[in-house]
Amino acid sequence: MSIRFLSLFAGIGGFDLGLERAGWECVGQVEIDPFCRAVLEKHWPGTPRWEDVRSVSGSEVIERCGPVDAVVGGFPCQDISAAGKGAGIHAERSGLWWEMLRLVRELRPVWVLAENVPALRTRGADDVLAAMEEHGYACWPVVVGAWAVGAPHKRDRVWIVGRLGDPS
Repeated sequence: MSIRFLSLFAGIGGFDLGLERAGWECVGQVEIDPFCRAVLEKHWPGTPRWEDVRSVSGSEVIERCGPVDAVVGGFPCQDISAAGKGAGIHAERSGLWWEMLRLVRELRPVWVLAENVPALRTRGADDVLAAMEEHGYACWPVVVGAWAVGAPHKRDRVWIVGRLGDPS
């Protein structure tokens, strides 16, 4: 049995492709960029898709996709990144994390997989982890570099894996 997931901030489907290669099934995608949505449509035709994470509801996802076992996404990093102004997790772009959390609360998937830049560790990880734990998720944050999976560059990323404590 595969894990059925909803992909938020889907981009051109990098996470989706990797997770499908690991045996998971992408059942829905959310992506605001029109070019990226066109790429997603080409590679995942017929998959339910929404334009804006702020306007999709858990009930819509269940209606169009059925139940989901996981919500995954690399939420925007512009307000967290060391290259930005450091506004943090409550700022306009990176604050879309709270929309991801809203969908997690509405859908109650067993698994949550979130990705962001290493600066999240000092610009919001405590808030993210506390919010997840408040809603019943045990969380494991890890830093993994692209080099660790064979890429020729460092490019570290923070991954947060959350598991619902009592999925029933």
